[in-house]
Amino acid sequence: MKKASILVLVLSLFLFVFPLPKTVKADTVLPYNTTVTGEITEQSSSQAYTVTAEEAGTFTINFTVYFSSALLELRDSNNELVGEYEWVNGGSVGNPQVLQKEVNIEPGVYTVLVKDNNKISFGKYDLAVAFNPVHNTETEPNQTFTEAMPIQLNGKRIRGFISANDHHDYYKVEVEEAGRLELDIVSQMRSGTVEFYDAKGDMISRDSLDYYEGTPVTWKTHQDFEAGTYYIHVVGYGSNQGIYEMLVSFMPANNAEIEPNNNKFTAMPISIMDPKMYTGFLSYTDRYDYYKIDMKFDGYVTINFSSEFSGYQLTDGISINYASHRGSGSNGHPEASTQRIALPKGVYYFVPFAQVSWQSGVYTMSFKAEVDFKDVTGRYMPAVTFLADKEVANGITKNEFGVYDNMKRVDAAIWLAKILELDPSDSTYTPYLDVPKRAWGAVNALKVANIANGKSTTHFGADDTMTRGEMALLLKRAYGLSAEGVENPFIDVASRYEEAVNALLKNNVTQGKSPTRFGTGEPITRGEMALFLYRVEATR
Repeated sequence: MKKASILVLVLSLFLFVFPLPKTVKADTVLPYNTTVTGEITEQSSSQAYTVTAEEAGTFTINFTVYFSSALLELRDSNNELVGEYEWVNGGSVGNPQVLQKEVNIEPGVYTVLVKDNNKISFGKYDLAVAFNPVHNTETEPNQTFTEAMPIQLNGKRIRGFISANDHHDYYKVEVEEAGRLELDIVSQMRSGTVEFYDAKGDMISRDSLDYYEGTPVTWKTHQDFEAGTYYIHVVGYGSNQGIYEMLVSFMPANNAEIEPNNNKFTAMPISIMDPKMYTGFLSYTDRYDYYKIDMKFDGYVTINFSSEFSGYQLTDGISINYASHRGSGSNGHPEASTQRIALPKGVYYFVPFAQVSWQSGVYTMSFKAEVDFKDVTGRYMPAVTFLADKEVANGITKNEFGVYDNMKRVDAAIWLAKILELDPSDSTYTPYLDVPKRAWGAVNALKVANIANGKSTTHFGADDTMTRGEMALLLKRAYGLSAEGVENPFIDVASRYEEAVNALLKNNVTQGKSPTRFGTGEPITRGEMALFLYRVEATR
């Protein structure tokens, strides 16, 4: 009896110092952070425990086995295996084997199964399950295209989660205009894949996330899209699971091209005389843009082009490439290039192109044309080029414009009629006996418009030199220039020319030969005539 009392006392002291773990009955609901002690016997070869997850998160399962071989399974409400089978071998009462397993799961009711090994291994085990919620903000279900979660562009970061029973997250993006979709992901997935799809479900691109090794992985990419519906697919199989945060932003291209312009038959016409910068855009579905250029004279064209990735060709549309360039910029760092080429008169196509399917985006371009006359330089170049493009004036030879040659009245009449786009259809014989046939239409049109008359009723003075004063009169009449509020400082301007000269001064057509001399009676040269017409056209 004494021995029995002593034994009870010792056992009580042991339990006080080393309390037994809290246990629950097997084959029941298993609360979190509570250890269940169960036993596999010949009569009871498996035990099942119900665990409920109210939200997505991670189960941490601690399994201690005191017998030689046990099997652990996690199954969902459809009895589908979640994760992998786990065998725990080599355990004994004196040397238990411990398994700690993390399983990423979606909300739901799960069953933890403990089984023997082919009914030949029996004994006790301890089992506990902890839960860590991930607080993801994605809208479930989003496992298919039809369930895809709509994304607000330039909104908040989305906190997503790939689990053992949800390998796919789909997001839907509506792009209302052409531009760049940028994807910024911070991942705690072991690895994973990100894919872009179009509205038909055809894959656009696929990239792999780097491996997560304790430090979040930052991964960025972009796609250049036309307006439309697109999908982002985040996927992870096997152990490639975990949390990721995703920000989807959009930058419009603000391109001014007129679509479609994907071949020479739909090419957008542009003027190489227009100095403005054109902005275009290429994407994975629109890898070529065509622009039609009408070069109306032999000369030079300077191409200014800037792009992150795109290149270009200048072609006659048949077989000859006159210029080409391959871009070598990078994301966020466009490369600027300038190329000046000789170009004969003709029709050409300027073709920006995406070098590879995933490298495209915004490009800018501008052009500058110049005539190929050896005597045209400096301040005369824009004016002479302008007249050549308007098909108003040619050179006196193939290589010379005749900048310093005096202008004949008949040639001045032809230039003026052309630039004013007067109707030359009345090419009947003029009343002026000295006007050659090539100028009949021009002279008649100027006379009808009350812009120019002859020096007499029968004499136009066709081969006479046009003076600067006479040109001032013609331009004032032709363009309806106002001279109001201007007084010229010139001492060589007679009253007949005064209002016309004042009008040219007011409209910045000329400043005179010197501060006090306009050169009223002096011949106007072909170069000066080009300057006058170039400047006065700006008043239209």
